[in-house]
This record gives sequence, C-alpha cells and structure tokens, in this order.
Amino acid sequence: MDFTPRLALAPGGIDAPRRYVLAEKNEIGDDGCNLIGADNIMTDALTDLLETDVCRDFVTAYRAARRDKVMPNRDDFDIAAIARHLKWLSVLKVVHADEMTFRLVGTAVNQTRGRELTGTSLKDLSRPDDWPGRSRINMALVGHPCGLYFRVLFDYSIGPPVYTEYVCLPFAIDDDCCAGQLFTIREPLEDVTLKLPQSQAVYNEVGEDNRFIDLGAGVPDPSLLPVPLPPLSL
Repeated sequence: MDFTPRLALAPGGIDAPRRYVLAEKNEIGDDGCNLIGADNIMTDALTDLLETDVCRDFVTAYRAARRDKVMPNRDDFDIAAIARHLKWLSVLKVVHADEMTFRLVGTAVNQTRGRELTGTSLKDLSRPDDWPGRSRINMALVGHPCGLYFRVLFDYSIGPPVYTEYVCLPFAIDDDCCAGQLFTIREPLEDVTLKLPQSQAVYNEVGEDNRFIDLGAGVPDPSLLPVPLPPLSL
C-alpha cells in the first residue's frame, strides 16, 4: 500500500505534499501536529468496535475505494455499495477552517433533527465554544488525512436517550478551492422511529469516545480531541 499522504494543511487550504511517508515516534507534520504511528501506540481495529450495520458497510466500501491510497478520491467510491444507507449519510465540503458546508444530508438525518440541513454551514450548527475545536479536528481529518469515530447520546421527544454511532472518513476531490470532503455516516443503536424528533435540533452535539482513525499515515495529536484517546486502525 502507498502510505504517502496526498495532501498537507496550509493557510486557507491544502496545497503541498507532506514530507514524510509513514509517521514515526514524535514526528511533527507540516501542519504542526504530532504524528502517531503504529510503532508508537497500540491501536484497536475500527471494525472490531463498530456496532451498527450502517457503519460497518460504509467502512467496507471505503476500504474497497482506497486500493493503494491512504485516502480515496470521491470518484473512486462506489456509492451503490451503501445505497440502502444513504439516508444516514452526510457530506461536508471543507474549504478552509471557517468554511465548511453540508453538500448533502440524508433524509433520515434530517428527520431525526426535524429540519433540512443540506446547504447549512457547520459553523452555524456549532455552539461558539465548540467551533474552534471542531474546526481544527475537521481540518486535520482532510489534511492529515485520517478518520474519526465517535458516539452521541441524543434525547428524543419520548423515552430514554439513545446513542448514535458515527464514522467520519475523508475523500480527496479535484477542486483547487476545496481542501476535501468528509463523508459521515451514522446509525442509532436502537430504532428511534417512534421517538422522533431529537430534542437537540439546533446545534451539533460534541460526541463521546472520539478517536482518530489511522488510515496508514498515523494520526494527529490526540490532544486535539475533547478527551485524548488512543487511535483506531483501518
């Protein structure tokens, strides 16, 4: 497998190749992040952690699209492989640290939130205190590149709260004015159809159990996360 990341963070976007092949202990990337490789920390396999069919199928399709790359091009992804799960998919276009817009949000996501989110700025869906950290993480995901796993406990109109499992993975796109895209898929851990909508409809919540996903080029410093946790491997 080719472990050479295709992109590197730069002011206003991503425009230069990184100088490393595979992260070594304490190596510093061009974006100033510490790089953690497999020889520096024990990692769990993402596939061993996943609880939902939606997330498992998405990860399987992503692996097939990667081939010999760390991060696949969007055009290499067989969207038909997850056709029955598209209602749980969102696509975030990352232009720079203050411009991230949802290009696509699946119908099930909109239904659970009780509103249409396609075309919405992620910054507008983030509490002011949450945005700086969320922006840094997303820039790291497309620039490093790496993925992110997390869970969110949502309250609903009736009944107890339910966890939703999330997997967020980066894609390269042929667009000079865009850093990349983040495909995020999710599924509640139990059927919430009769509980809709969620109580938290205005802002995106900060998840729990946030863990970077190593795609072969190491991961950024886990201190970027709300709680530093070891990365997962894919």
